[in-house]
Amino acid sequence: MPDLAVWPTDGAGPGGDGSVSSEARWRKMGRLWVPSGVEDSPLGVGGGFGSLAPTLVAGPTINVAIGSAWLDGHYAELTAPASVPATANGLLVVRFTPADNHAELLYRDAATAPTQTATTWELAIAQMTAGAIADRRQFARYGGIYPTPACILRTTSGVSYPNGTSLMLWNASNSSEVVDTHNMHDPAVNPSRITIPVRGVYGLALNHLGWGASTAGTYRYLKIQNQSAAVLVSSRIPVQAAMAGTATNADQSVYTEYIFAAGEYVEGVVIQDSGAALTLTGAQFAVSYRGPAPYGAGM
Repeated sequence: MPDLAVWPTDGAGPGGDGSVSSEARWRKMGRLWVPSGVEDSPLGVGGGFGSLAPTLVAGPTINVAIGSAWLDGHYAELTAPASVPATANGLLVVRFTPADNHAELLYRDAATAPTQTATTWELAIAQMTAGAIADRRQFARYGGIYPTPACILRTTSGVSYPNGTSLMLWNASNSSEVVDTHNMHDPAVNPSRITIPVRGVYGLALNHLGWGASTAGTYRYLKIQNQSAAVLVSSRIPVQAAMAGTATNADQSVYTEYIFAAGEYVEGVVIQDSGAALTLTGAQFAVSYRGPAPYGAGM
């Protein structure tokens, strides 16, 4: 029967090399113990969720707190606070290059996504967009527990939506990432999308949509759709007199669960027919992994 290479072992074994240790073999094992990410253990260098925390100061410059991280099977730590010059648009990363055994804080001007290959592995720390900073850290889990994929977006301001037009809820200027464990959302590229990182059952929630105080028209509509524009869940509420005077009387929420393959994505969409532009406030869009889905199953 064919033998598999196996390590570490005390003896040579059938494969003849089980007792040989190397950086490449450590990396293969290490990437399975803990996912790449900032260490958030209270016993770590950064003392929990403050590990490698980025802060924008004049310059622009990004100050980075002490902390540590796993980088595709390797461990790196920053034992003293650091400052990195930035630009209006770009990405701050921790970059590891095994060819020279080097881990460094590096700012990549105009970049929007980290490079993650065998020769260059980058972990995103902060994103600069039009002079504003967004925390892009994703956290490794102490003890090797893989973080559950989850992404929560929240609007930061009211957005005006024209009458009778189907529009995506999120864009680069009116939303923030409350949580994004697996780079499921890109605030600069296709910001309306949350992309599924691994196959499984996911919960989808679109909550607390507060329409502007107007009794005009007949309905307020929202939906969550997939990459084929198929409606996964929707809500259509009729306009009522109670909507006058306060937006919270027009609050809408939807929730469903669905099986997705890796690479598929979802978006939130709204439509209103008040006859004029109407402001929408307070929206939150959440996608979270609920569990594995057997192959062959689908929805």
